[in-house]
Amino acid sequence: MFWKLQSFNIPPDVIFRPFGFPITNTLFCTWITIVIVIIMVYFGTRKRELIPAGIQNFVEWAVEGIQNLVVGAVGKEKGAKFFPLVGTFFFFALFANILDVFPGIDTIGWVNLSQVQAAHLSPPSSFLLFGNYTSMIVPWFRPPTSDLNVTFSMALISVIVTQIFGFVTLGAGVHISKYFKFKDLFTHGFQGPIEFFVGLVELVTEVSRILSFAFRLFGNIFAGSAVLAVFAFLVPALADVIFIPFEIFVALVQALVFALLTLVFLQMATTSEHEAEAEVEHNIEAEREQAVASH
Repeated sequence: MFWKLQSFNIPPDVIFRPFGFPITNTLFCTWITIVIVIIMVYFGTRKRELIPAGIQNFVEWAVEGIQNLVVGAVGKEKGAKFFPLVGTFFFFALFANILDVFPGIDTIGWVNLSQVQAAHLSPPSSFLLFGNYTSMIVPWFRPPTSDLNVTFSMALISVIVTQIFGFVTLGAGVHISKYFKFKDLFTHGFQGPIEFFVGLVELVTEVSRILSFAFRLFGNIFAGSAVLAVFAFLVPALADVIFIPFEIFVALVQALVFALLTLVFLQMATTSEHEAEAEVEHNIEAEREQAVASH
């Protein structure tokens, strides 16, 4: 047998310890992703031509596409405020996810000598590994979003910044009253305790978004890495033809989902209850007028 199926570790592997500080393979690839995004932005904006071409054309197309999506969803004023965060999430997550399909990811690294000794094997004599050695690699490269620490950090930033926007836009009193409805408790009769309980549920929901954000992105990318590895072991040619394009599609969708959910929660956090009720009434009235006109 030329190679064996590699083992899948949920925690990232430490590959370097400069000055005693542990550097994991996902942290290393996080830095690579940041450098890639910076290089793309630099070369895309270095020489701004009136008629864009090459990498400038691609960067402008990608940025304008996300910007138009944000502005179309929340309006021009809020879109200008939300786009930097939403766009950064999208492009970072996209490049971090797509790293999974590049050659060398999860396959280039150190040999775990403790596993070699436990298997009663001699250290490998070549940098090209075959047989039992192929399942004893500590990879240097692993997609950043396949590490729960990275996705949890992204989710934490998303939720915290969302709350900051809510406080700044609505004011502390109005924003806090979304979750602690003490006024409704004494002014809405029997419905008051229900409204107060609903506010507390909203607060729990805000906190739970951290976990849902983190596990959604982590689970999809980690599962994609496992699927690619398994099918590359079973049928390498089929994996290249079918699963690599599918994994690129999943990487794009997951980056877009994370960014758009952040956008939705930003819009919710910066909209007061009175504005929401007025918007609902406006939509109902518009639908009623459209139905009358069509009739």
